[in-house]
Amino acid sequence: MQKPKKKKINKLTPSMLYTAIIQYLLVFQGDFFDKFRNCPYCKSSNCKKHNIEEDKLFCKVIINGQFKDITVAVQIFYCSDCHKTYLAKSPFYDGPLYCQPIVDLCLYLSAKNPYHRVEKILLELGIQVDRDTVKNYALRFEGKIKKCAGMKLFGEVGGINLLKVMFDVENVKELKKKFPHKKFDGVADETYPAIKGARKKFKEINKERKLRGEEPFKWPKGFTLAVGYLALLKLYVSLVLNEVAFCKIFSQILLAPLMGVDFCTHDGHGAYNIMDEVMEHIRCLFHRCKNLTKKDKVLKQMKKNKEPPDKIKGYLSKKYRALEKEELEKIKDKFPKYFDKEGNFIGALTSNAIEGGNWRIKHELRTPYSNCDSITARTILICLMDSIFTFRKGVPTESFGHKYTKFSFRKIMMC
Repeated sequence: MQKPKKKKINKLTPSMLYTAIIQYLLVFQGDFFDKFRNCPYCKSSNCKKHNIEEDKLFCKVIINGQFKDITVAVQIFYCSDCHKTYLAKSPFYDGPLYCQPIVDLCLYLSAKNPYHRVEKILLELGIQVDRDTVKNYALRFEGKIKKCAGMKLFGEVGGINLLKVMFDVENVKELKKKFPHKKFDGVADETYPAIKGARKKFKEINKERKLRGEEPFKWPKGFTLAVGYLALLKLYVSLVLNEVAFCKIFSQILLAPLMGVDFCTHDGHGAYNIMDEVMEHIRCLFHRCKNLTKKDKVLKQMKKNKEPPDKIKGYLSKKYRALEKEELEKIKDKFPKYFDKEGNFIGALTSNAIEGGNWRIKHELRTPYSNCDSITARTILICLMDSIFTFRKGVPTESFGHKYTKFSFRKIMMC
């Protein structure tokens, strides 16, 4: 087993950042945890003391460029029914080496940072956890999520029901019963983050195809990432992530937790045709306008005449506003509660609720991944963190998710 390399806290790091954390963790040195709990495997209470695990590693801290192990003692119990041993009630999850606070911190930081970056942040806090360990904790969390909220496809997990993770409900219809005074407008969309190394290979292949006179590929090889979202509540409800092209089967999985929304906005992908039978839907106004402009003769003539960009932009803006007005007239009678006192539509007419010009998820991923499990683990954490927030757009703002969810890392990791 390879030992971790020596680390030193940067001299520019304020001491108040790591001193208090190290002092807090040192308090646990030598503690003994012996409180009884039922067997985690069979839930039996027919258990007895077995032995004591001494010098169990609580965490590693960095003091003066040296690693210091903080260790505790934990009582081990033996179950007379299933004949398995387990730890007493203590700040440890079953499996991970380090204590619960360290594991939770790794998961929290992984929602905003790649695994190698989390290692660097922890170093500045005076805590030693290597990149691979951070990744393993995220993968373990993903496994637990799939166990308790995975949506099956041919016996395998094909998607994640984030509503079940945060609110312990199967779909929006059940969530409505808990919060009947809220508005539930859904958005569904998909994107394709590139696989690590695919962009470079994509450029090389297209150069070769160009030399041979062949049509170049449009996009590099990537993952299929699709999410369901509640726009007004700013809440992710479902996630599908794999290496297979988006199709009707994955659309069914993605839309299952959205069942019960007042309407769902999508980009017009053929896979969403099943919506005609299961829910009201709106075609993304931006995508509609984009498709219409491809056949716009006036726009083609303007480009041919090399009209100024501002003039073309003004023309497109005028076309968009006209299409928006037409769309609002159609839906005004269908969804009157989504119009405020001034007559403005407050629901989602486009998929920008997810995209925002560029996907927030893709931005938070920050780096490409080669392994589907690695990117899935981080994407789950990103979706949860983006749904459960207390600060947004430069001001303190408590989200619906933060106010009402009972989600915690401990709840998932202990299931």
